[in-house]
Amino acid sequence: MKYLFSIVSISLILFACSQKLSEKEYYSQAEKAYSEQNFEEAVKNYKGLVENYPNSENNSKALFMIGFILANDLKQYDEAKKYYVEFTTKYPEHELADDALYEIETLGKDINELPMFKNIGKDSLKESSIN
Repeated sequence: MKYLFSIVSISLILFACSQKLSEKEYYSQAEKAYSEQNFEEAVKNYKGLVENYPNSENNSKALFMIGFILANDLKQYDEAKKYYVEFTTKYPEHELADDALYEIETLGKDINELPMFKNIGKDSLKESSIN
């Protein structure tokens, strides 16, 4: 009897774990995890959405967010690049396409290497010498 109970329990656990969430559940769980700075859980849920609902209206944002979290929060630049490239290939006209291309260009660079910040130190020195 114990053996049967164990098998039934394990089967129920495996069944529960293998259940596919709805598109909205993946998305809301990803957003919630991200807001709680649980980045790996957020990526997992965004990936679940992308893999299980490739034609969903949230697919583009999920792809972008996977790349963004991998690059900016988890510092997994090579993996992030794959998702940014997939995003820009699938959605070249998306409002975030330029952002994804910029992210690809600047992955892993120090803030002082970024074009928008290169002259900040120099400009600050000029201003302080003027005053």
